[in-house]
Parts: sequence; C-alpha cells; structure tokens
Amino acid sequence: MLERRKFDITRYNILIVIMTVIFSIIMVRIFFLQVVEGQEYKERSNNKSIREIPDAAPRGKIVDVKGNVLAASTQGYMLVYNQTDDSDKVFFTTMSKVFKILDESGESQQDDFELKIDPYKFEFRSDDEETRKALEIKFKRDRGLNEPIEKSIKSKNKDISGDELKSLVNKELLKISPEDTFKKLVKQYKIGSDYSLEQQRRFMIVKDTLKMQSFSGYKPATVAGNISRETAFKFLQMLNDLPGIDVTTQPLRSYPNGDLGSNFIGYISKISSDYERYTEKGYDVSSDYVGQAGIEGALEDRLKGSKGGKIVKLNKNGRIIEELGEREAYPGQTVQLTIDKDVQKAAETSLENTLASLRADPYRMRGSNTSNATRGTAVAVDVNTGAIVAMAQVPRYDPNLFALPGRLSSEQYNEYFSPDLEQFGRNYIQSRGITANYPGESEEDVLNTLFPIDKSIKNNTTIRKDVYDIYPKPFYNYATQSLIPPGSTFKPMTAIAGLETGVITPYFTMEDKGYFYQGSKKVTFDTDGPQGVVNLITAIQKSSNPYFMTVAEKLRNAFGDDILAKYAWKFGLGISPDSKVKPATGIEIPENFGQVYNTVSNKNTYASIYLLKTMEVLKGGQDDYGHEVVTLDLYDNGSDSAEVKNIKNNIKTLIKNSIKEGKTAFDKSKYSELFSELVKADPNNKKEVSDSQMDNLLNVVYSITISDANAQLKVPANVENAAIGQGLNQFTPLQIANYAATIANGGTRYKLHLVDQYLNAEGKVIEKVKPEIIEKTGVKAETIAAVKQGMNAVNERGTAAQVFSGFPITTAGKTGTAQSLGNQEQVGRTDYAEYIGFAPLDKPQIAVCVVLFDGGQGGFGAATVARDIYDAYYSVK
Repeated sequence: MLERRKFDITRYNILIVIMTVIFSIIMVRIFFLQVVEGQEYKERSNNKSIREIPDAAPRGKIVDVKGNVLAASTQGYMLVYNQTDDSDKVFFTTMSKVFKILDESGESQQDDFELKIDPYKFEFRSDDEETRKALEIKFKRDRGLNEPIEKSIKSKNKDISGDELKSLVNKELLKISPEDTFKKLVKQYKIGSDYSLEQQRRFMIVKDTLKMQSFSGYKPATVAGNISRETAFKFLQMLNDLPGIDVTTQPLRSYPNGDLGSNFIGYISKISSDYERYTEKGYDVSSDYVGQAGIEGALEDRLKGSKGGKIVKLNKNGRIIEELGEREAYPGQTVQLTIDKDVQKAAETSLENTLASLRADPYRMRGSNTSNATRGTAVAVDVNTGAIVAMAQVPRYDPNLFALPGRLSSEQYNEYFSPDLEQFGRNYIQSRGITANYPGESEEDVLNTLFPIDKSIKNNTTIRKDVYDIYPKPFYNYATQSLIPPGSTFKPMTAIAGLETGVITPYFTMEDKGYFYQGSKKVTFDTDGPQGVVNLITAIQKSSNPYFMTVAEKLRNAFGDDILAKYAWKFGLGISPDSKVKPATGIEIPENFGQVYNTVSNKNTYASIYLLKTMEVLKGGQDDYGHEVVTLDLYDNGSDSAEVKNIKNNIKTLIKNSIKEGKTAFDKSKYSELFSELVKADPNNKKEVSDSQMDNLLNVVYSITISDANAQLKVPANVENAAIGQGLNQFTPLQIANYAATIANGGTRYKLHLVDQYLNAEGKVIEKVKPEIIEKTGVKAETIAAVKQGMNAVNERGTAAQVFSGFPITTAGKTGTAQSLGNQEQVGRTDYAEYIGFAPLDKPQIAVCVVLFDGGQGGFGAATVARDIYDAYYSVK
C-alpha cells in the first residue's frame, strides 16, 4: 500500500516538473518577442519599405463541351510603379523616361481612367444616363472634389441635415465640367503646367491609381499591362535608372475566339457598382476586375479564385530586396459548358450571312422590307437533357476589349455605351424615306417621334431614346431577354390543346377561305390567301390562320378563356399567375420570362396600358373623341409632398381596379372625392372644379376605363389571336426553343442549362450538372405524333420546303411571322421571321429556335439558319 502511494506521488511530481518547464519556455519566448525583438517588429510595422503586395489569382477557364477554351487566363508581363519617398522625388523624370520607352516599343500605357481629353469628357461603362451620373458623382467624391463644396454649404447653413447636404453637394458636383475636373486634378497631383495635356493625363493616370488604391492599403500602380517579353527585358536592364519601376507577371483574361459566344460568356470589367458587397467579399474595388454579364458574371464566385500575396521589403528605389512571407494564390474553377463551339460558330456565321442577304435584297418577300435586318438570335437545345448546344446572336462584341484597361477606344465606347442616336436616327430616316410616312412633318419631327429626347433625365436636351427598338445592341442578350410574339410557331401548341381536350381530332377538316369572322368583324389574311380544305396536318403545313382560330373558338366555348394557357404553361410558355414557383427556364444567366394569354395577365396588362392612357388624356385635356376635360396631372413629380403622392396613388389604383373589374368597381363618389382632394393639396393641380366639370371628368374616365378597356377584356378575339401566336403572347427565344424541345422528346420539359460540369485547377470534376425534369406534360403519344406529322410536312412540302429540299436528314419544323409593332411600317420596321424545329424526325436529338428581327417571313431566312445548325451538329457534307 505504501509503495503504491510513493509511486503515485512520484508520477505527480514528474507531471508538475514537465508543466513548469513548458510554461517557462512560453514565458521566455513571450518576453523575447515583446521586449528583445518588440522594437524591431514595431519598426517593421511602421517601416514604409515593408509592404504586402497582392497576388491576383488566375481566373478559372471557360471551355466548351469538348474542352475547347472559350475564356482563359494567360500569364503576361506587367510594368508597375512602387511608391516610396525616394522614388516620388523623381516621379515625373522617371515616368517621362518610361513613357518614351513604351512609345518606342509600341506598347500602351494601362488606361481605364474615365476622364478623357480632346475633347474633355467622362466615359463610364453604362448605357443608362442615371447610372453614368451616379458614377460621375462617385468619381468626383473619391478624389475629394466634394470637400470644398461641403465646407461652403455648411458655412451658410450649419443646421443642414446630412441627406440634404449630400443632395446639394451632388448637384454641385455634376456642375463641374470634365475640363474643370481635369484642371482640379492637375493641381491636386502637382503636375506641372509645362507638360502637354496628353503628358499631364499620362502622369495623372499613375498618380490617380496610387491615390485610389491607397484606400485599401498599399498596392503598386500598374503602368502597362501585357507588355511583350522584349519590352519587359528592356525595362529590366534599365531598372537602376528608373526608381520605383519594376517588372512582374500577372494573370490576364483572354478570349481566344474573339466575339464568339460573347452574349453568354460575358466579359470582365472594373467594379462599377455594389462597392460594399464586393468589399465585404475581399475585393479591392479600386483595381479588381469582376465578371460582367453572362457566365463570367453569373459564376463570378466560382471563377475568381483565391488571392495570394507577398510580404516584401523594398529598397529606396521601390524594388523588392527581400521576401518575408507568402500566401499562394489559387486558381478559380474551370466551367465546362454544354455549348459546342463548332455548332456555335456555324450558327453565328449563318445569322450574319442571312441577315446580310436580307438587307441586300430587302423586297424579295411580298409585304416586307428587310433593310433593317440587323439583329437575330438562334438557340439549339439537346431535347433529351435540356443542355444548350448553341446560343448565337448578331450583334456581338469582343470581350477582349474589356479584359485589359485601355483597349476600348473612344469610338467603341460610344458605339457600345453612348451611341449617337440623333445621327443614327437621321441616317435611318433618310435611308428608308420614312418622312414620307408622316405627311406634313419635317425630318426633325420624325426624329423626335422615333428617337425622342429622354425627358426622364433632368435638364437633358441631347440624349435620345430608342423607343421602337431599332438600334442594334451588342450587350443585350436577344435569346434570353427579348420578349417577342411567337407568331405561327405557336400553332402546334394550339393543336395540342385542341387534341388533348377533344374539341378536334387530327381529321377535323374545314375550308380555309382566307378570312375569319371575329364576331361581326371579318379578318382577312391577305399574305396567305385561301388555303382550301385543310385538316390538322395540312393546317400546320400551310399555317392556316382560320383553322387555328376556329380551334380557339371551340376551346373557348367548351372550356373558357384560360384553357389554351393551361396547356401552354406545361410547355414552359409562361406560368400560372397563381404559381409560387419563380418563372424561369432554369438557365444559369439572367433571363426574362414571357407569358401566354390568360385572363389574369390580360387584366393586369390592360390596367397598366389604359392607366397611362387615362393619365395622358387628363394631362392633355382632351380625349380621342375630342371631348374636352379639366386638366389634371397624375404623373409623379419630384416636388410632390407625401400627401399628394398618396392621393395620386389612390387615384391610379382606383383607375386600374375599374379597368380590371368593370362597372362594379367604378365608384363615382370615390373618384370625385379623390379628384377634389388632389386639386386642393397639389400646387401643380391647383384649380376650382365645378360640378359640371367634375361630371364631365368622370364621364371621360368611365369611357376610357369601362367602355373601352374593360369591354376589350371579354372579347373572343383575345383567345383567337393568341391561338395564332399574336395578341398578349410574348416569350423569349429561349422559352420557344424549350417548347420545341418538349414537343420533340414526347412531352418532357427539361430545365435548360449552359453548364455541363465544374472542375478544379487540376482538371478533376467537382460537380456534374445532371439533367433535371421540370414537368412531364402528360400529353398523349398520339397527340405528339399528329403534331410532329404536321411539322414534318412543313419542311417536306410546306412553308419551309424550299430551304430543306434535298436535306439528307428527315426534320420537322414550323415557320412563323409576327408583327414587331402595331405601327411597324410607319416606323420603318417589319415582321419577325421565326422558325422552330427538331431533327431527326424519328429520334430527335436537337431542337432549334431562330428569330430574325425585321426579317420578314420565317420560311426563308430563319429556316436557313436552322438548316445550317443541323449541318454543323450532324456534320452533314
């Protein structure tokens, strides 16, 4: 027993000794670090020669389904300036030598400085004027131009609130011209007046970069990026004569195929919004580039990688003499797309050639003028997975222009972000002789109609709007954003609804006489003419409007106005307004989502349209019938008080409810009460309104909202027009492609996707994107078979037969022609040319949708693009 206790005590003592030794070592080390070496570390922390130099991570690659590189990170040489007290003393001398060497070597200074000269102007990368104004305010605030203005305002009004001060300062900042801004910065950066304007700006770029980057810690200023190997070695040999200058390497974004697929790939650009969000994520908002649009923007978090950095010691000339520590950068993920580069290229080339052909011979199709056929899009989908095989468009842009500062010229900037719509509009009007469509009006009057001054921008007298969507927009994704009427490509959908409900069979026959009665109104189809006796197959083949309007009539009589929509929703052509599901095809990049005609959406659309109509009439003081009415301005006004805003909103809500619900919602006493409150509370509407004037006012509002708008909600023509792809029906080309794919595979609607898989930097798969079914439509096989038979007849002997004559693969399709605008001829536009189809007929693999803006009829141009896509996909020789 005693021996056991002695053993325990001994073991305990040993443990105490060990712990004492450990704590002693720790205390000695702490003393050594804090006392012996503490001063050295303190000096290091305060020593300007100790810097952390960030190391950018290579951006992840974007590749096609076969591994072909669409976006890559390459290594390039970069010339930088490290700021030290010594190098700053000879900054201007050094940089003058640097600029001379760059110029002699054919290199360009890195230049993403938004303030330009010759002429003085700002170039902010946005096509929205209000966004450009916000960026201009930020530019001037970041450089301290707000400080003297704030000081002046505060000296005159010490009790001014923060919000009011900010508002007043922003107004004053916008008054500072680009030229005055430049002069202020010349003074701020102490740039001598003996230098030329161009030299001053070159110095300013470097000085400004250093200032902006100082907000987020030290970072060398890039003087020139992606310089050649020869130029890099030239500078390396001269470093002793160039204090602060150094040569390093950097990862650069490149797009080896130029503009191919730019509409879905996107581009990278300097951060210009959401600064706080990016800062929270660890970005340096003064210099970091991020993905913009497309895959680059949508998958920024996967592509960006992880930054690295080095703790270095610099000598007095700003060059690294010692590395004290390093955090390695890690590349972003590789994104492998479902896109086939070869099919994509074929689609883009075909679009370009077809549109050029339409412009060259604009009157080849009866009833069309295709001289403005400048835009088009084509989508190809794997019908068995929902994978996007190609998404092509005209126009496009080269993302390489944005990958490195300074590549985008002023001319390109104007084309992309600030087009001269006045000059474009005049050329457009003159070349097409559009003034003849406006008797008695001058070219200036027509210009102001087609491209009016944007009055939503305060004090604007020059910036115009493209209200009729005439100007080609390279950064607009026409496949995912454009909402267009589907035209006759919708007729297979009407056929499916008719067959599934049993209102028709494939053998239902009628005579197409070239017209259809909508109530007592005879609607004649001059372009198509009489098609004779047709059944379902030949009606699809010949695109018979009277046949499918008759189907719609039967559907409405048997099941009501929403029956067509209930079937269209199954195929992704819209979504029920009552649905809790987000309307989307599932694609990874931003998209719009269109809607088929249905009673709820129709009410909402009419309520919005006729609210504006009512507001216009009241402001103008006269309705369409010449009846005069007391003038009232219901438009929002910046000077409106909270009370006035509330009254206006209540009136607008009342108008919209009257349009939607009809007579029961038209409360005369409530209207009278609100109008009376408005003229008393609103200085801009201050007036006496007599009882007779009030009665007249209510009668005019009733006429617009009830007699006109609400009455139109119930007419059979709404469903009948929808059945042939007109009216309220509007979808993106992407939706229409998915609808075609759903027919092709027998009725299964897949989630569309651009991404096939994600890989790490070593090429190992991180995540594979699997096909995902959104809905099984449940449509009977015999229904699909009948519709496919009709669509095959379109290509074999119908409206697309000429294009597909002799094609070695059996295909199916449907052409479409849809009005772009109600007054399209007057404004110089013409119909959309559309085509949907799939191949091969027996076991479809790929479905397509092609839309040519102002392309005329779908049987020629649009079908030609589809055929060329099949050629590339199936390697047809």
